[in-house]
Amino acid sequence: MPIETSPHHPPIKRILGRVAHGDFVGRSVELFEITSLALRPTRRGLIVLAEPASGVTELLRQAYDKLFAEREREVAPIYFAWSQCKPTVAGAARQFLQTFLTQFIAYRRQEPALVNTPLTLNVLAGLSLPADSEWIARLVENYERARASGDDEGALVRLCLSAPQTAAAHGTRTIVLFDDMHAIENLRGEIDLSAESARVSLNAETPYVYAGLRRRLLDVLNGEIKPHRLDNFGTLHVKGLDVNHARRLVDLLAGSLGVALSEETRDLIVQQFAGSPLLINAFLEAAQRRGVSLETFRDCQRLYVDELLGGRIHRRFNAVLEKIAPAVTTRRALVRALHESSLSAPKKSPVEAWRSRLELGAEGLDALMSRLHMYELASINATLIEVAPSLVWRDYLRANYRLQSSSESRALVVAESITESLKRAPQTMERHYRRERALGLRELLAHFDNQRVPASLFHDERFNRLYRGMKDGEIADGLNAETELLRLPQIVHTASGASFHPAFTQLCDEERCVVAHGFDATTYTDANEVVWMAVEIESKVEAGRALAEVWYERLTQLAAACGFKRTRFWFVSPEGFSTEAAAFLSGKEALSSGRQQLELLTSRLCPLPADAAETVAETSHEFEMVIPMGGDTELIAAQAVEQIARRLNFQPEQINQIKHALIEACINATENSLSPDRKIYQRFHVEDDKLVVTVSSRGAVAPAPITNNGEAGDEPKGRRGWGLKLIRTLMDEVEFERAGDGTRLRMAKYLRQ
Repeated sequence: MPIETSPHHPPIKRILGRVAHGDFVGRSVELFEITSLALRPTRRGLIVLAEPASGVTELLRQAYDKLFAEREREVAPIYFAWSQCKPTVAGAARQFLQTFLTQFIAYRRQEPALVNTPLTLNVLAGLSLPADSEWIARLVENYERARASGDDEGALVRLCLSAPQTAAAHGTRTIVLFDDMHAIENLRGEIDLSAESARVSLNAETPYVYAGLRRRLLDVLNGEIKPHRLDNFGTLHVKGLDVNHARRLVDLLAGSLGVALSEETRDLIVQQFAGSPLLINAFLEAAQRRGVSLETFRDCQRLYVDELLGGRIHRRFNAVLEKIAPAVTTRRALVRALHESSLSAPKKSPVEAWRSRLELGAEGLDALMSRLHMYELASINATLIEVAPSLVWRDYLRANYRLQSSSESRALVVAESITESLKRAPQTMERHYRRERALGLRELLAHFDNQRVPASLFHDERFNRLYRGMKDGEIADGLNAETELLRLPQIVHTASGASFHPAFTQLCDEERCVVAHGFDATTYTDANEVVWMAVEIESKVEAGRALAEVWYERLTQLAAACGFKRTRFWFVSPEGFSTEAAAFLSGKEALSSGRQQLELLTSRLCPLPADAAETVAETSHEFEMVIPMGGDTELIAAQAVEQIARRLNFQPEQINQIKHALIEACINATENSLSPDRKIYQRFHVEDDKLVVTVSSRGAVAPAPITNNGEAGDEPKGRRGWGLKLIRTLMDEVEFERAGDGTRLRMAKYLRQ
């Protein structure tokens, strides 16, 4: 959600921020953590561990603007990025001093325009307020004297870095926001600037924020200082935005930039760029710059490939690779090695195998691998290297490998890149919808903490025997009255099954198999240690015995492969288990639950607010309705279309035909959809001589084609194909069409008196 400006503060104007404050979404917690340092003198600062392309620079810039605007704190914000420095330690230190005085004086004078104005030290001293002029003039004089002597680089650097403490000694507090701290080790000089910059904060009253790449920042900060010396610093982790905030960001940016898009393409952008604010912003700005809309997958993927091969995304990866491998020949060899490794099986390759490919010595290879690891373009574990799974990164490697190493024509690379990305788009969205539809076992298991819950919530057959057909209130009363309770373990760690055994990804989605370590008693002993292994079985009907046996065997093999000593198996099937399957699992002392049991358990351990179920809107000639999937809600739609048809004077037989066709269409959408929102969208359009009914859903599997003679195609078989034939016989016109990441069924009935 956008960050709201407090009524007690003036509107926050952009000074360093690149986006309007109201359009900065998904970082309210992190922004508060940083800005609240101004009110917490007991904490020295924050260490911000950032994922690459997570937008941490914009976070610090937004914090600067907010602190600048909220003047009653009387804490002057200072933002400084080490990656933008001159290449030497002395030059960087001088640049910090100049930046500090510029931003300090701008804050004291309440003139934000000064922040971005390049001024010399002597001019800055002349602009300072009378209350500050003496100590600022002395600081500048001492710096010029130290620079002229040229004897002690360390003394010069410490003098520059001590500017915040000098200001504090004269009654003005500052908060220093250091960005790109990982870049500090690349500066040339005789002293360790990273150690000096960390040391100034150890005994200072000035709060510091140290932000940098998460795989390198702590090593840079520690330097010669022991890690416990920074124990009074908080730690903040900044990753890509979650799905909801990323969607909000895309909507806001598209609106402000005037880029047209649809819900389907918005979600594709979010998934393709993994919620990266930096990449999302670059992509939408490219759309504005080129004057293209993003209303279809084709629009998106054409622009995506253009950006990979020559836009800001291409330039970003090029710039990073130049830092990793400055020599052109080494860089080309690196792209080749990375691309070939990403295609190989297994995905991990020995580091030593890269030495001959890159023609580097041991020291040069270690430095290159370290930089690859830091930018998270590859993961280095012991002697093995694995290319990062980022979709954009691998697409960049593939395209540039083909252009540079294979010398393929650019037209061919562009054409095939677009077609491949278009073919992949529906699969990307399907994986996303499958993840969203997962029942959330990992989150639920994380809430296990020695609670006692009704045992029937973990025994599907018993739950159905006791509560089938009862209303919610009656079930709640029955559960509260149960005397047989199951004590849950205290879970201390959860992860996907694939995290322990990567081959398990071939059997199910990561979200659907969870391994949870914990203790089934309050004392932490070997005897009480237990591993819960939970799996969500995908089945549209009750899971049968054969399916239960297969998954029991799979979990048994996973437990054996991981060496787990004490395990508890928990099987979850949305539609529950057949009598035979429940009996099999009970005989194996395994637990079993259906969707309803899981929802009841969730409401006891981590209650969530209920969502709205239905929305109905009406216009003069068009009616729209949104219903949830399942639960016989198609009958509600049938009642609505009946009333509309009656108003148009359709005959009773025709009304029944329309109702039956609509019911079949809703059932078809429910049974064959991977919809993220589990909703069916219906539109009833009234024309002069007919009623047009449109039924659509997102994430839907494309239906079998209907031929001109009304016969459904060969796939899929069963009831679904029969339902499509029935719709064709009931309505006068039937037409299917692909709608973004879903399908739309349009059917019409002519009014015959």
